[in-house]
Amino acid sequence: MTPQSRRGLITGSLAGAGLAAGGLIFGQPAAALAATEGLVVITPSADVTGAADHAAIQGALSDVNRQVLLSAGAFYVNQPIVMRSNQRLIGAGAQATKITQVGAGHGITSVSGYAVNYVTISGLSIIGQYDSATPAPADGPSGICLIPGPAEGPSNITIEDCVVRNWGDCGVYLTAVIASRITRVQSTKNGGNGFYVTKTATAAATSLVFEACYALGNKKNGFELDYVSYSTLNACANDGGRRGYALYNCSAVTLTSCGAELFTEAGFLVRNSKGCSLFSPYTFKGAKTGIHIGAATVNLTIGGAVQSDPSSASTPSLTNFIVSEVGSSAVIWGVTRTSPDALAGKVTSLDGSA
Repeated sequence: MTPQSRRGLITGSLAGAGLAAGGLIFGQPAAALAATEGLVVITPSADVTGAADHAAIQGALSDVNRQVLLSAGAFYVNQPIVMRSNQRLIGAGAQATKITQVGAGHGITSVSGYAVNYVTISGLSIIGQYDSATPAPADGPSGICLIPGPAEGPSNITIEDCVVRNWGDCGVYLTAVIASRITRVQSTKNGGNGFYVTKTATAAATSLVFEACYALGNKKNGFELDYVSYSTLNACANDGGRRGYALYNCSAVTLTSCGAELFTEAGFLVRNSKGCSLFSPYTFKGAKTGIHIGAATVNLTIGGAVQSDPSSASTPSLTNFIVSEVGSSAVIWGVTRTSPDALAGKVTSLDGSA
């Protein structure tokens, strides 16, 4: 697995789906409600100020139980798109339907007075305005930022086949999600984390699945999970940033066949967590530490870890592949490595490979 081997998202067109509703109106800068209750199809207005497209999309999302289909083309918004419960925002594919934020604020967000339960975002590119030439402000906007209101419970969220790039903070920022799935999403060149999940003061983040997601060139971590329980990441990838995967205060979170490349601090960091597992974690040309086990992390399982091509002319080699701090406990087996380990705490190497 190399940076050159990455594949773009494979996205199909959903433009024809709107025809099944009958009586739909295309080409309107303002929202055009379909004859079928709750369904609307919108095409770009060509207004690069963002006012017309935002008004059309937000008008279509004026109430719960709405489905909005965006046709192929370039949309511009000058304010965040606000979503509420039981709403679906679906494009014709991430390479076909692109939403660019030309104003301040997030790309797609929620408002504190409402729940964001059973929300679906699919088949879109959501593009911010921050890059190497335009640095992000502190605590800048995120591409998708969904936070339930303080009186609301956890949210069921689906995000699939999307590209989220060039945002000041995180590409995808979720709090208190439950029974949720993020599938085939690319989060690239953002000022914060590629993907970030945490709890609220009243609701936890649990039963979450990341599948085949890719974080590329984000300034902080590719994937950061804080206070997340019984969740999983499958076949995810990270290139660049400080860490590929950072787990803080997590319980029973499992990573399976996930890779981290070209990181500057650690491929995988697990801190203050319990009962988590890394199965076949993979590192490539990262710096400092491949897998870092923090002092208060207990009952961690690591199986089949692979260190590949640890150094190059432009990337320093790892100091250590696996580092465990005093106070941690882990069971490890099946490690393939070049760099040495530095193991403290209570570590059981089942086959002597660590």
